[in-house]
Amino acid sequence: MFATRFLAVPARLLLAALALCLGAAGAAIWGALQTPWLGVAFTVAEPGGAIMAAGRSDAPAQQLGPDAARLALARPDGQGRVEIEAQDLIEEPDFFDEFADMNRFFARQSALRSLLDGPVQASWLDADGSVREATWTPQARPLPSLPLTFWFQLVVSCTGCLIACWVWALRPGDLGAAMFALTGIAFPAFALPAAVYSSRELALDGGLFRVLSAMNHGGAFLFGCALLAVFLSYPRRLVPAWTLALLPLFYGALWAADALQWVPDQNWSRLGILSEMVGAMVLAGVQWRASRGRPLDRAALRWLALSMLVGSGLFVFSTIGSKVLGFFPPIAQGYAFGYFLIIYIGLAFGLRRYRLFDLDRWAYRILLWMAGALAVVLMDVALIVWMRWNPAFSLGVSLLVCGWLYFPFRQWLWRRLTGSREARVESTLPELIRIAFSASRGEQEQRWDALLASLFDPVETRRADGAAPGDAAACLMESGQALWVPACGGMAGRTLRLADRGRRLFAPRDAELADSLASLMHKSSEGRDSYERGVREERHRIAQDMHDDIGARLLMLIHHASRAGDGVAADVARAAMGDLRTTLSALEGRSLPLADALADWRAEMAARCEAAGVAFEWQGTLSARGWTDTQPAIPARMKATLERALREGLSNALKHGRPERVSVQVLAGEQGLDIVMLDDRLAGDPGQAAVVPDGTAGVGLGLTGMKRRLAEYRGSVVLERTGSGCRLHLSLPLAGAPVGVPALEGGA
Repeated sequence: MFATRFLAVPARLLLAALALCLGAAGAAIWGALQTPWLGVAFTVAEPGGAIMAAGRSDAPAQQLGPDAARLALARPDGQGRVEIEAQDLIEEPDFFDEFADMNRFFARQSALRSLLDGPVQASWLDADGSVREATWTPQARPLPSLPLTFWFQLVVSCTGCLIACWVWALRPGDLGAAMFALTGIAFPAFALPAAVYSSRELALDGGLFRVLSAMNHGGAFLFGCALLAVFLSYPRRLVPAWTLALLPLFYGALWAADALQWVPDQNWSRLGILSEMVGAMVLAGVQWRASRGRPLDRAALRWLALSMLVGSGLFVFSTIGSKVLGFFPPIAQGYAFGYFLIIYIGLAFGLRRYRLFDLDRWAYRILLWMAGALAVVLMDVALIVWMRWNPAFSLGVSLLVCGWLYFPFRQWLWRRLTGSREARVESTLPELIRIAFSASRGEQEQRWDALLASLFDPVETRRADGAAPGDAAACLMESGQALWVPACGGMAGRTLRLADRGRRLFAPRDAELADSLASLMHKSSEGRDSYERGVREERHRIAQDMHDDIGARLLMLIHHASRAGDGVAADVARAAMGDLRTTLSALEGRSLPLADALADWRAEMAARCEAAGVAFEWQGTLSARGWTDTQPAIPARMKATLERALREGLSNALKHGRPERVSVQVLAGEQGLDIVMLDDRLAGDPGQAAVVPDGTAGVGLGLTGMKRRLAEYRGSVVLERTGSGCRLHLSLPLAGAPVGVPALEGGA
């Protein structure tokens, strides 16, 4: 219980892992220093396997000159003589396929180790071919004599263990992180025993060697089990947690059978470890399918797969390069453990999800680079092995063929994998200008959404009601699953989720592109605002000039006509003054409440009907379609258009129909405005109404002009004959008009 509470703190867990690594490394160093030391450096010449030896000047074997051969050791009395063979110097007993060969190797190690417990009689062939003998007394092995490979294995295995425990410390409740930590513990379990026996000068006790080899196998099996458990539980749990215990039971039994030599040969243990690696790759594929539509999980999986491919690929590449192609010197087993560190770094990036949106794109690049290198190597090997070509010539052919075939395929695959459109800001400028100069705010919002969709193809676009984190600039959210596009050009900010329909994460380059677009949109909107401000100022100047000049002259005309008793001229001048006011209001561009506009129309029509001796009736309501608190303010140009249409319709009715009654019905709501004008035309000739629809009769716009003007606002005009007169129906949508005027009830 105390240990659990102690390890609950991440820093304490890391300290415990560090203590474990230091203890294991100390034990490995102590074990490596317990072997007697002669100070002999062995090399095995290739081919033929001749053993060459040389002694250090400060060592017991200082008499051993360079290039000495056929070194043999015996007791001082000449008993128990053993000549050193090439197999005595191998780093790893897994080199043997048969247990009989491995047992012989352990027996020779025991024999050599027993000789080194006291003085030994050494004999060898000197470089000149003469036989020389000397008595050497082994010493305790000094620390500086430990080879670089020994220290490399210690550093790599302990670093991998600490990385794994660091991930677990930061995510203690994650089963995948816990299994990853188990792989880290297994890393020193198989690397440190190998560091001890692979760095021996000549011999270890056969029994100790056998135990260390079994520990190496056990650590490798444990590593494979933990790796399988990682892919069974991360990023999505594929099986119940208790089933993970079956893995060590099965592979533990296989390890015990291998250690006790109950299986036919060492290939059984190799197949067991290979099955763990293949199983991990298969489970990675299963996780890939299970993470469909989850780009963050897929980005992590890409790094898991990448780390495995790079780690194992480099191992295979260096092995092929040294043994088949002959391009590289053989790599020591100790240095080969460095490939596992690559796997750990990749797994840590995947499990921690640390800046995956930065690394996601590089994962594809590295995978394609590795695939290209592997393609060249495999083709080179095929040409050498099957065609028996010269290595240099086959390499040139491989480079040419892969350059012609692979690299075009690589570019196509890159576009397919990343969904990259490589959008350039300058290519979006025409659309940004169109958005900025859209006729309405609704159209502007729709076009902005369409542009963002064409660039990022998100699963969801959500408009923000208020500010968001990083409101002033575009930024990544939710570890790259979402992109915040700031407000610009008077439009609200947006949150885009799951780029390319969920196939990838948003990357910093996406945020930079969105920021550039928002900045350009803001500048385009400022240009539009400046243009509109100039238009308004010019309209205001024109309206002021018309008011001061034409308005004054019309007022003078009305005054003189009234004094002269010319009522017709005065009426015409007053009508012209009304038209001028309508035009000036439209030029000013001011909006006014719909109720005020209806009141103006009602007053004008009532006055005209009264002057013509025609009865007038007005029926109107503003809340019949759901208005409860507000009604829109009607733009000045829209008011002028409707005013002219109503004036034209009333003029036609009074002039051609000579009715006794004109009635107007108004129905206004959130969706639109409907005005119906009826006249009885009882005093006129019904046939005269037929001249109205073609627009040639009457004054002003005519029916054609009405339709054209109302069509600018998606409105309609319908003129129908009824049994008792004519019916004029004007319909105009109000959606998108500014809101904020209190709703009113109206009636006649």
